[in-house]
Amino acid sequence: MINRSALFSQQFGFVVLLCIAIYVSYESPNSQGHESNEDYQEVYISQEMLELEIEYIGMLEPILSLKTTEPKTYWFIVSWLKTAYKTPKWKGYKTDGWMATTKQRGIDCSGFSRVMLDQVFDKKVFGGSRGILAHFCTPIGLASLEMGDLVFFKAPYVKSDRIVHVGVYLQDNYFVHATSTGSAAKGFGLSVNSLEEDNWKKEFVTGGKVKE
Repeated sequence: MINRSALFSQQFGFVVLLCIAIYVSYESPNSQGHESNEDYQEVYISQEMLELEIEYIGMLEPILSLKTTEPKTYWFIVSWLKTAYKTPKWKGYKTDGWMATTKQRGIDCSGFSRVMLDQVFDKKVFGGSRGILAHFCTPIGLASLEMGDLVFFKAPYVKSDRIVHVGVYLQDNYFVHATSTGSAAKGFGLSVNSLEEDNWKKEFVTGGKVKE
């Protein structure tokens, strides 16, 4: 009698090893206007990334379509999952060991947004969330948000609209951001959330389009 469970495990293992061993090239359509239809993104998918994707698949489900439409964006997010929340040391940014060291030590909301804009969308911003909005962005409303724009939030349960948090907009009202210290301590690291969730809807202040 064929052991179907064992056969499935062998087949799954082979697929995983194959994914790890090769570079996968995707065509990235110009759905958001930052790449042409002729451009291709070469994305290396490591074993660690595959394991993180499986672990966080529930959270990633709303943005799974990005695996084919915007693979560079999708796998960049996956590669930073489970990173603790901590203000990074910017000295040596873009050196060979900076990414690996920072992923181990942690990154904060503005730090992650800065790195994602730089590495994925080729946009440069600096400073904390308030400084990024004040000096590098044009404020925009919810209806105008496109992938790669920023979303800014105030602190919960306060009347002031003072900006204290920032994330990167993805699609369909979903955004990605580095979470609070408490959330990161529980192993969440980055989080993908919807602007339609009650807390984020209440705390949302404005969107921001990075100036050219």
